[in-house]
Amino acid sequence: MNKGYAFGFLIVLLVLILGMYVAYTGFVSSREALRALPTSPPATKVGEVGPPQASPAPTFLPTLAFGVSPTLQISETIVIVTPTASVEAPPVTEPATPVPAEPSTSVPTEPSPSPPTSTPVPQAPPPTPVPVPAYQFRLAGPPSPDAGYGNCCYLFGTVRDSAGNGLEGVRVQALNEWNTLPPAATKGGGELGQYNISIGRDVVAWDVVVLDAAGNQISTKVQIQFDPDVANAVRINWQRSY
Repeated sequence: MNKGYAFGFLIVLLVLILGMYVAYTGFVSSREALRALPTSPPATKVGEVGPPQASPAPTFLPTLAFGVSPTLQISETIVIVTPTASVEAPPVTEPATPVPAEPSTSVPTEPSPSPPTSTPVPQAPPPTPVPVPAYQFRLAGPPSPDAGYGNCCYLFGTVRDSAGNGLEGVRVQALNEWNTLPPAATKGGGELGQYNISIGRDVVAWDVVVLDAAGNQISTKVQIQFDPDVANAVRINWQRSY
């Protein structure tokens, strides 16, 4: 009985040694098979996919199975070793080299010269308007009593143009607050431009004016104080203003 156990133990020990030897040889053969596999060539272009690699031949690794019974059972298990896919590193993009900006070759434009401003010519001042007299006739001198006049109680004188020539047909009128005498027209001929108006002997103030044909006043008004004791007549001369 002890011999049988000893013999069985010896067989188990031999089987164990044999299994270890087979396992070692299988490991070495699988390692050499992995070394013999072709390596994939490096990618020459970024993003280019290399040709598909052939799968390596399956490697048979013997395994040992031990039971309780002294009967030795050896089975083979096929283990397919797949090579790990090589992980390619992402392409390294080189930083773009900044291109220096070309200097501007545009020629600065000079501002166009402004047109010369014309010097304003000073305008001559407008002529000073000459005031037009309000009346056509004015006094040629101050009224003067004439003591040498032959007859009493007259207003007399001459009417002339601006050049001093006597005018015929010009009407002269004398009036006061009590009486308005009819106008006397200037004479022609040898007495050209002369007129005389008969007034009373009363000591009174008279207004004397020149009238046009329609009876409108066309001269300044002159007032005289008549006194027959001083002079028989008063001279009043008129001249055209324009």
